[in-house]
Formats: sequence, C-alpha cells, structure tokens
Amino acid sequence: MKKLFYIILLLAPALSFAQKLTDSLDFYIDTNQKNDLSTRLEKQLNTFYLTSFFNLTGLSDSFLYNINENYSSTLVNSTDKSTRDEHYLNIKSEYIISSPLRLGFLASNNILSDSRQIEINSASISNAALFTTYTPAEKIYVSPFIGYTNNRQIGENDSGLLLGFESLVDNLDISNWNINADVRLRDEDISPRKNTIRNLALVATSLFEESVSNTIGIKLFQTRKDFYYLSDPATLAYSGVTDNIQSRTESGYVIEDRLNYNHVLPFLSLNLIGRINYRSIDRDTRYKLPQVTSSSQFDAKVDELKIEFESNASIVTDNFNGSIRLDYSERDENNIAKNYLGVSNPFFDERSDLESMKNNSTIRGTLSFTGNYDFSKDDRLFISLYQNKLRYDTPSLENFDDRDEVLSMVRLKYSRVLTPFFTAFVNLEGTYNHVVYIFSENSSNNNVNRVIRLSSGGEYRGYNLSSLNIFEVSANYTVYDFEDLVPNYRSFSFRQLNIVDSTTLKLSRNVFINHYGYVKLSEQGDLKWASFSTRPIRYLEEIYSEPKLNFIISKLILSGGLRFFTLNTFTYQVTEKIPESEFLSIAPVAEISLNLNASLFFRLYGYYEFITTNNTSKRTQISFTMQTTWNF
Repeated sequence: MKKLFYIILLLAPALSFAQKLTDSLDFYIDTNQKNDLSTRLEKQLNTFYLTSFFNLTGLSDSFLYNINENYSSTLVNSTDKSTRDEHYLNIKSEYIISSPLRLGFLASNNILSDSRQIEINSASISNAALFTTYTPAEKIYVSPFIGYTNNRQIGENDSGLLLGFESLVDNLDISNWNINADVRLRDEDISPRKNTIRNLALVATSLFEESVSNTIGIKLFQTRKDFYYLSDPATLAYSGVTDNIQSRTESGYVIEDRLNYNHVLPFLSLNLIGRINYRSIDRDTRYKLPQVTSSSQFDAKVDELKIEFESNASIVTDNFNGSIRLDYSERDENNIAKNYLGVSNPFFDERSDLESMKNNSTIRGTLSFTGNYDFSKDDRLFISLYQNKLRYDTPSLENFDDRDEVLSMVRLKYSRVLTPFFTAFVNLEGTYNHVVYIFSENSSNNNVNRVIRLSSGGEYRGYNLSSLNIFEVSANYTVYDFEDLVPNYRSFSFRQLNIVDSTTLKLSRNVFINHYGYVKLSEQGDLKWASFSTRPIRYLEEIYSEPKLNFIISKLILSGGLRFFTLNTFTYQVTEKIPESEFLSIAPVAEISLNLNASLFFRLYGYYEFITTNNTSKRTQISFTMQTTWNF
C-alpha cells in the first residue's frame, strides 16, 4: 500500500499538467550546497567587467536558510559611455516545526538595467512568498506557496498574486527502480499580463543485473511569458495603448531511453540512447487593429520535432583505451502564420508564404572515435577521428538554402618519454569541410575548406627548471567551386608559423623566474588551387613576451616583470613587403596571488602600457584583473 502511495504521488501531476525538467526548484533548500564567494573585476581596453557570485546555506537549531546572489556589470568607457547591470538575489529560510513539516519565507529580486536604447533596457522582478515544505515520506518533498510579485518592464509596473506548487523526489528506490522527479507549477497574475510555468521531469533507472541498467526520462513543459513592446503608431491611435503586449508560450516534451551494458565483453561496454524532442513556440499579440493593413500584423507559431539515436562503445585493454560514438538525428521545423480574423486575405497569404519559406528539415549523422594506444610505458599514440554529414532541406520553392555539408577531422599525436625529465611529442591534425548548395541561386557559396596543422615540441621537468616548448606550422585553404564565374568570391590561403615558450626557473626555495611568450608569423594570400599557387596580399608579425620575477612568502606570491607585445602588418607590392601598420606595447607587470589550500584564492594582475602606433601616436593605458574565490 505504501508503494502504491508513492506511485500515485509521482504520476498524478503528470496526468494533470505539462511540465519539463527544471534546473533548480525555487523553494527547495539543498543543504549539500557549498558556501562560497567569488568575484572577478577586469579591465580590457576601454571596457570594465565585474562579476560576483555568493551562496550561503546553513542550519541553526530549527532554522534553515539559503542566500544566493549573482551580479554582473559591464561599463564601456568610450565616446558614448554605456553600462549594463544584472543583479539576482534570492533569500530563502525555513523553520522546522516538526520532522515532516517546515514553514518558510522567500524573497527574490532580479534587476536588469542597460543605458543603451535597446528594446528592453530596464526590467525588474520582485517576489515575496510564504511556503511550506511537507515530507510525506522519506526523499519526497512537497512545497505549496503563495505570495506577491511586482514586475516592471520598459516603464510599465504590474503587480499581483503569486501562487504555485513544487515537489521533489530525490533518489527514491521502488522495486529495483531508482526514481528522481521534480514538479513545478507557478502562476503570476500581474494583470494585464500573466506568466505561468508548468514543468515535470521524471527519471527512472532500473538495474536488471549488475552490468545492465535502463534509464527512462520524461520531461513535459509549458512556459508562458508576457512582455511589453512599444506600440506602432496605428495601434496606438486605435487602442490608446502605448505599450503593446506579446505572449510567448513554449511547450513540448522530451522522452528518452538509455540502455547501459557494462562489460558485454571483458573489454567492451555499450551505451544506447533514443530520444524524441518536441517543442512548440506560440506567439500572440494582445492589441490588434480591426483591419489588416500589413502582413506583419499576423502572429506566428513554430513546431519542431527532433528524433535522435546515439550509441557509445568503450574499449579498455591492457594497451588501449578508447571510445566510439555514433549519432543520428532528424529534425523538422514548421513555421505557421496565424490568421486572427479567421478570414483569408492577400496580407495573410503573403505572411503565410513568408513563414512557410522558413520551414526546414535536417538530417545529421556523426561518427567519432578517440583512443590511446601504449606501445610501452614510455610510448603513447593518441588518435582522434570525427566524421559529420549534414543534409539541410527546405520544402518551399522560394527558399534556396538547401545544402549538404561534410566535415572530416583527424588528429594523431605521438609522445615519448625520452628521460625521466623530458617528454617529446609530434602532433598532426587535418580538417576537411565541404559545403554544397543544391540550387544554382546559392551555389556561388560552394566551397571546400582544408586545414593542416603540424606541431612538435617537448616538456622538460627538472628540480629547478621546467619548460614547455611548441613549434607549429599550419595552413588554411578555402577554395570556392565557381570563383571563375563569380568575381566577388576568391579562394584564399592563410599560413602561420607559431612558436610558444613557457619556462620556469627556480633560483632558490622562495624565488623563481617564469616566462611566457610566443612568435606568430602569418601570411594571407589569394589561392589558385588547381596549380597550388598563392599570391601573398598581407603579412602579420606578432611577438609577445612576459618574463616575471616571483617571491614566495608563505602562501603569498609577489611577482613583477615586463610585458612586451608588438603587431606589425605588411602589404605586398608583387613580392616585396610594404609596411602597413605598427603597434608596440611595453608595460611593467605586477601580480599578487594568495592560495590557502582550497578555502581562499586571490589574484590581482595588472600592467601599465606605453603604446606606440605607427611610430608617432603615443598613449598609456591600464589593464588589470582581480579575482577572489572563498569557500567557507
């Protein structure tokens, strides 16, 4: 009888509501969360970035609480200054009345502010609610709630009743099934708008035997959001409403079945997945003109259905470990114009044709393989293969985006431990991408992209010296199929030499020097693939070097050094390089870092640049990054 109660409690919401898996429940306090505070302040060129995250969860006697805050801010300090701020604050608390019953309070505030004149540059949502958490059985939580919400958007301020229900099932075992589920129902009646959420997720895992398991997942969802936008002059004159309202309702479902076979053979494990994903997006405009004067007055609906199959095989032997993955998916998207008058007319026919032009279907197949083979304890070969085929079709006779794409990638890396202190490697990568548009209207875009990259290097790790050095050459060739017929399309090449050094030298127990730098020499050119000849048109020379002297004081590291960066560009007159631009930056660098095990990390890094452009223009600029992470 008790098991029947569990099943009814789980399935009853699924029979009544359309829902989906939620990232997190608003009213559930997870006591396993870590308490942490992290901030990052950064200045790059004329832009300042600030991000901050704070989470605090605790239990004191019969009082349970959680505070969660996320803040981000961007300031662009140019001729036209602009700022964008986003702030989210959520405070939850619960008082334990008895073992199965708790009484709680939630307050949340979400603010968006942007100084730019964009469609929605100012909005806020404030909520306050009372809720109870009832535990009818172990690992099952039910939380009905009621409260008040205030929603401000582009100058419109609405408020009203907040009402809903949440439930969570956490790792519940029923007759060889492990059940996880969450339910989320939410209504915001902020007349004249209304926002709703209907979500359900159910994941059930059955272990048939020690090596075979099956996981079934069901996600049902429906979310409605009403938002304001500025009325056009005709709608304003007719309805007198400055800000019109559009409703966006997204609904659908996901059904997934995952079958795991561990150790089908002593060296082989299999994972098979099938998934059906349906999504519908329905848009409705609140205030409409009684007579249609434009095709833009009609709302639209989008239906999308996607079917996926995936198989994974893991292979582990004494000398080899790797995996093979095969994916196949089909997706159909239909765009439908909605005739709100119920009468066909030329404007509706025009909008219907425009929407139908967006209809498309996609078939994608992917095969990938990665693996490591150890010839010996000192010799290893890494192999990676990737093959993808895409077919994109549009049924409309007016849409010419139909195309086929083939992408192939391969990577081979051989590494050998030459001594206990030195490891050398050679790496080869290749990419082939071919895009073919089916119809002549877009066939001028048909092209083949080939990328080849060869690198080698070594890593030395000694007592006082460690160094990683990489030498790489790469070539990127893009060839258009019909460049002789279309003068605006020209095949091109991009070739580069890249040398990277990262070295640390220990001078004493508390003093060391480290250096990071690179040299990049790049050439762009027009390409004739048939004769494999190029005509260079641009050359770039980029050099970066940053040596630093570091002092260790207990857990604190103090660093100082010099940052050197130069970027010179050249054009070509026949084969002669002609200087085009010069950029030189020299900057003293300072850094402070503190690391107290896993509890506290602090880093402040900055430099003061002296910049010279084309040997004439000189200016100075400060750049810095400050980062703090505190786990408490």
